[in-house]
Amino acid sequence: MEHGPAGTRDAILEAAEAAFGRNGFKKTTLEDVATAAHVSRPLVYRYFGDKRGLFAEVMERVLHEWNEVLAAEAARTTPGTAHTLRLVLGACLDFARSRGVLRGLLVRDASLVRSLVGDVLDRGRDLLPDLVRRVLEDGVRRGDVRSDLDAHDMAHVVAEVFVSYTLLVLAGENDQVSARRVDAVIETLLHGVIAVPAR
Repeated sequence: MEHGPAGTRDAILEAAEAAFGRNGFKKTTLEDVATAAHVSRPLVYRYFGDKRGLFAEVMERVLHEWNEVLAAEAARTTPGTAHTLRLVLGACLDFARSRGVLRGLLVRDASLVRSLVGDVLDRGRDLLPDLVRRVLEDGVRRGDVRSDLDAHDMAHVVAEVFVSYTLLVLAGENDQVSARRVDAVIETLLHGVIAVPAR
């Protein structure tokens, strides 16, 4: 199979994501990845250095794609902030469920992942509060989010709940989460931040 340099790199990353998701970090070999990507093992080393470098690139890529999906949901025109955050949480859950590497590594091998690529996870984790902060600040301007609370602090609380809930869903045996449950999480979470209309 012929690839250009970008295609080769993408093929290796896709094969590595599948292997890490299926086997975990420890059991995945660069030979497994090279075979699945239809490239030589030395080529994998040339592009990524070693297994840890490859793993860091896989996680960076997945977290970047996840952020793009969430940003697209946050940018949609909606009737209000609570609706926008429902879309973001729903997209967060859907993306996490669709990527086996997240279930396998953030749940099964969480401490190993943190020790290997903690800096990548921290950068990815910092993107969500910033996104949520922008949504909440728009809500303050619209008048449907309380203006007396600090948007930065609120965003961190909302983001932590999103991440914790997503990890809970990924760790569960049955990851089918109803729209009603997502609505309940948002309603509970936002009860203290949504502005109450004046009577």
